[in-house]
Amino acid sequence: MSDPQAEPLVDALRRVRVFDGLDDAQRQWLAERMEEAHFEVGHTLFEVGAVADRMIAMLSGELQVVVSGTNEPFLFVHEGDVSGLLPYSRMTVLRATARATRPSRVAFLHKRHFPDLLRELPSVAERLVWMMADRIREFAVHETHREKLMALGKLSAGLAHELNNPASAVQRAAAQLCTLLTELQAHAAGAAASSLAERLMVTDTPGDPLDRSDRERGLRQWSKSAGLDVPRDALTALADAGLDANEVTQLVAGIPQSEVASLLVRITMAWRARSLVDDIEKATTRIADLVGAIKEYAYRDQAPTQTVDVRSSLDRTLTVFTPRLKHGVTVERDYQEDLPSIQANAGELTQMWTNLIDNALDAMQESGTLRVRAARDNETLVVQIGDSGPGIPKEIQRQVFEPFFTTKPQGEGTGLGLDIVRGIAQRHQGAVRVLHSEPGDTVMQVRLPIGSVANEENASGDHVPAS
Repeated sequence: MSDPQAEPLVDALRRVRVFDGLDDAQRQWLAERMEEAHFEVGHTLFEVGAVADRMIAMLSGELQVVVSGTNEPFLFVHEGDVSGLLPYSRMTVLRATARATRPSRVAFLHKRHFPDLLRELPSVAERLVWMMADRIREFAVHETHREKLMALGKLSAGLAHELNNPASAVQRAAAQLCTLLTELQAHAAGAAASSLAERLMVTDTPGDPLDRSDRERGLRQWSKSAGLDVPRDALTALADAGLDANEVTQLVAGIPQSEVASLLVRITMAWRARSLVDDIEKATTRIADLVGAIKEYAYRDQAPTQTVDVRSSLDRTLTVFTPRLKHGVTVERDYQEDLPSIQANAGELTQMWTNLIDNALDAMQESGTLRVRAARDNETLVVQIGDSGPGIPKEIQRQVFEPFFTTKPQGEGTGLGLDIVRGIAQRHQGAVRVLHSEPGDTVMQVRLPIGSVANEENASGDHVPAS
């Protein structure tokens, strides 16, 4: 196979779709009027604000075009595509910045040749007109979507701020109330039953319902045989706390029989109240975690490059997915100890984890095992997102990162999720791949250099697609 970087221009033009069907003479006519250029990864083809005076034909490689005011690419220009200024376009200044994400070879056609192009190659002119119409429509849809996301981000940030204050107040109050109830439980027991009170302070509710039922049955028999007439609610609470008849007998030894029933009622009521406050404290902690995750999403683009704790980034992303995880998905986390932080665009990493986890949950139909692993491999950070879904057929594994390729039913996927993941990984001088895939075990692997910094210009420049 010939090297696409060294192939004669007249032959390389065969790969440009808009020139499909041209004969040798027509391609020779084009080649004589075009200028070639080669670009290494990261090199700029055009900057926002530059004069729009050329059409660009991608002969090989790939370009990334980033939209004005955003931190993510609007599109990728692949081999065979056309970008830049098109005939009939009224654009005078480029509103985008484009850089090579792979070694690229392009051919430029200056606008002074557009009248001759339209006259000599009418079939190409018609295709370019349709291409410009499609591009305008795509950009309008993208802008509408971006405006909606910006409005949603502002709303989320406002709600997160308003929720954070009362949630924090409830959390503090619950912690203080829990301390007070612990002291109340000790006072309710008195000196005679201090051992019982201390035992209830350190116990957790056991999970096996059959064991709990056996304990409660044994406590009722103990109460009846001892003639204590302990209320059933108190016995139920003792069983819930994990105490059986033998342990309670030892703990109340030495207490006058006439005082045992009322003492157990007071102690178990205090224990139940403290357990309820524990639940409140856990719930408010959960609210605080969710608020923190929402705030991270809402403000994720404010600092393009920063020190990122990848463990925290993954955990916060999983927190946002809680509604989809809690009904049938088991999450297995495996993070290497002393996992290093990296210099990266925190928002883009969050977007990458979001897309990969979302795909995994869709593949499993939200029922199965989600495996999230992160480890260091020399000077590389390796993150793996695995799922127990049906797997990706081997024949299409190379296509899953192509834009607009999707295995989902029509209307349920855009086919851009993994293309965006690939773009983010490449901007961080990293890579993403299907590590392996078979029924019950699919793993997507992301590798990011620990010492590298994301291309800030790529991540935050003022860009709009050329047309």
